[in-house]
Amino acid sequence: MKAAQPELRILLGGPEITSDNSWVYEHAAIDLAVLGEGEQTFVDLLAALCAGRSTEGIPGLWNRGGSMPLPRTELSDLDLISSPYLEGILDAAEEHAMLMETSRGCRYRCNFCYYPKSYNSIHRMSAGQIEASLRHACQRGVKEIYLLDPTLNQRPNFAGFLRLLAQGNPDRQFTYSAELRAEGICAETAQLLREANFQEVEVGLQSVDPEAQKLMGRHISLEAFERGTKAMLDEGIRVRVDLILGLPGDTVDSVRRGLEYLDRVRPFTELQVFNLSILPGTAFRQTASDLGLEYQPRPPYYVLKTPTLDLEDLYGLMEEAQDVFEIVFDAWPEVKEGIAEEKGIGDWGLGIGVVKDSRRVTAAGTRMTSLQHQCRVDLDAPVQTALPAARGRSLAFTLWLKSADFRLRAAEAAELVRQVLVDNPHTTLQVILEPVGDPRHLTAEVLEALLAASHESLSYLDWFYSLHPIRLLGAKRLVVLLPVAREELLDAAWLDEVEDRATIDWAE
Repeated sequence: MKAAQPELRILLGGPEITSDNSWVYEHAAIDLAVLGEGEQTFVDLLAALCAGRSTEGIPGLWNRGGSMPLPRTELSDLDLISSPYLEGILDAAEEHAMLMETSRGCRYRCNFCYYPKSYNSIHRMSAGQIEASLRHACQRGVKEIYLLDPTLNQRPNFAGFLRLLAQGNPDRQFTYSAELRAEGICAETAQLLREANFQEVEVGLQSVDPEAQKLMGRHISLEAFERGTKAMLDEGIRVRVDLILGLPGDTVDSVRRGLEYLDRVRPFTELQVFNLSILPGTAFRQTASDLGLEYQPRPPYYVLKTPTLDLEDLYGLMEEAQDVFEIVFDAWPEVKEGIAEEKGIGDWGLGIGVVKDSRRVTAAGTRMTSLQHQCRVDLDAPVQTALPAARGRSLAFTLWLKSADFRLRAAEAAELVRQVLVDNPHTTLQVILEPVGDPRHLTAEVLEALLAASHESLSYLDWFYSLHPIRLLGAKRLVVLLPVAREELLDAAWLDEVEDRATIDWAE
């Protein structure tokens, strides 16, 4: 965008814009960045631009070439922020859902969390503003409200707040969901949660180890935790429990104790196990070197090693968690063949699509060719099909390769994969491999070569899934098409080798 329109000003904001994460806003294309709470800063920026004034000196606003700005004073009155729903900017009726932030700041000082670093005190929305938002939700047919407060039950009068939510939902038209501390829930508050129509809550256990709890600044009484989760489960409220892998102080044995505890007590409806991220702006980021933490320099900033856990431990513990609870975290969806819609393919499930040649008309009346979602290439053909022009390919793209002997065509196949990703490194790429004749010429070496080509270019999704127990999960996927009639004739060891590197789709 900057190359095409150099006069364009680019502004960044959000939780990754912090003084200890300079790689983001020091990118050559970035002109301005907002550190911390953004509403006042953005208004001051717009006023300066409209008046033709310099944007230097605005609290909370970084300017290219300048130093870190003065911090912005927190908004003490959340009623000063107009609701995008009440102002008609967003229509809650479109998705029948509403996001509500009724407080900012958190009294808990968890060292893995950015929230306590961004707010010095807790600020709340008034009861009147909450009531107005709930009336609007009723009028617009909202079915679900997600409360964005970092810890919902940190309020001094939590019971009164729940009664307010219940009064604003008299016909139980919509459900609530939120994050809270299970240790602060008793039978009475669990009943009030149900009466307000809470359907699901998320609670953090994080670790059962005392040393890990000490280092993360979050003490957890397991007795109170069990009491709170049981009270909510007894009221029919779904409880999602979080467990973090890679916390400093945790060991393989202590994480296993956490898994055993959760398996024995079962204080949840759903379990989430995920890797610790050393987020910018957090206490863990500031003390990472003292704690001996190694982590990814780019998002999602996963910890890669602690003094008591290495990378293989993190992989192994995630696999153990899957085995103990008989679940697969972020499993591959099934391969489906279907028609790719012109608006694009949003997930792997529609990854195999039929290319459309139809045209569409933009609002300005210009005719544009629909994006191509797939290209089929016969690697054995005297003249191979060329890839569609890069600007004509969809972001989610399928490369369908066919050959009688992929061993002979491995280099050509890998080069096609590279070309797709060089043209657009952020492509979500699915490579369909269709062996002709004996499929066993599709060896582990061929699949490894294609995977290596696929991961020469890494996108955010690749980083995000890099510590997943299915280690090759990411923005690229290999799919091998095999005839179901030959399933019993194929060697089990060969099938295992293929499944370690690709998804097998058995075709009728």
